[in-house]
Amino acid sequence: MPSPASSPALSRGSFFRLNKLDFCYAREMLLPMTLGLIVLILVLAGNFVYWAINSVVNQGMSIAPVIKLFFYAAPGFAVQGIPAGVILGVCLVLNRAVRDNEILALRAGGASLPRIVAPFLVMALGATLVNWLIVEKVAPKTNALAEKSLARLIGQSAAPFIESDRYFHAGPYYFYVGTVENGVMRNVMVYQRDASRYSAFAPTTFPIVMIAATAHENPQEKGQWILQNVVTHAYNSDGSQRGESRSSEFRINVASEVSTLFGEQKQTFSMTGNELAQKIEALKKTGSDAGQLNVAQVDYWRRFSLPGACFVMALCAAPLALRYARHGSFAGLVAAFLLAFLWQGFDGWFRALGIAGYIGPFVAAAATNVLFLVVGAVLLVRER
Repeated sequence: MPSPASSPALSRGSFFRLNKLDFCYAREMLLPMTLGLIVLILVLAGNFVYWAINSVVNQGMSIAPVIKLFFYAAPGFAVQGIPAGVILGVCLVLNRAVRDNEILALRAGGASLPRIVAPFLVMALGATLVNWLIVEKVAPKTNALAEKSLARLIGQSAAPFIESDRYFHAGPYYFYVGTVENGVMRNVMVYQRDASRYSAFAPTTFPIVMIAATAHENPQEKGQWILQNVVTHAYNSDGSQRGESRSSEFRINVASEVSTLFGEQKQTFSMTGNELAQKIEALKKTGSDAGQLNVAQVDYWRRFSLPGACFVMALCAAPLALRYARHGSFAGLVAAFLLAFLWQGFDGWFRALGIAGYIGPFVAAAATNVLFLVVGAVLLVRER
């Protein structure tokens, strides 16, 4: 009678038999995970790169601060890039293992499917931990630095942000620029409100509207606009006109006002968990707008759900890669990335519902992961 240690059933079912393969699969995942992370960071930074190239080439801005800004913003992009890297690593390694008949040999040797995908899920848990550390320890600091760096760049050059037929808001001013040609802005309208009298609860401001035929940046004082042929209209709070005046020239410091759009207050993505919790408590005590409180609460819980997407995506990607790799295609990779896009869509939808108050903040943050966790478990069971 064979001893228990040599029993075929115990040997084949042992969770410790694949130790060497665990290490090999984990090591093999590192390269595609890194490539997926880099690619998604570049994709997410696409709009920023376009703005940077335009600023450097057309506005004469030094490339050094733009590159510095990109590296400050990179950790924030990495939060979403790491789950994509996990998907790529899981799908490519499992696809290769199936096509080389490694999975077939392991299954024939008695290894269960959960045991085969275990090293991939462990790597996903490791990626989850790394992602959480970035969200909590790294990204808040780098995002804050990015906001300050961006504010400095805007202060150095307001012109790159001015386009034809566009409205924008800065400080107490609302701007409209009709056309921009060779640095000269035409049909410029500046709407100014008295910030000291204005509040969301009592909008009693007496607005002033300045309409200028042309405007251009002062070459001797960067960030200052010189408005020419200006007509100024002053209005009462009931909308009736209080007065009108004309002047051949009027100057306004646009750079300092535009810079107030950035860096005055930390955004939620620039806060640590403790800072965000303190902000939530302060908002509750002051009885602030419910929408602002909901945003802070939802984003607080999403700090934990976003890293968790690494494990959820790995659980969904593994059975899809195993199923479609048998047919000699990368359809599993496509399906897994489709799930990732669906995750983004559901996450955005639940976040919007949470901010609107239709569901609780914790539910809004956790619902997407729970949904896809169930989907991944069902796919894994069916693949067995």
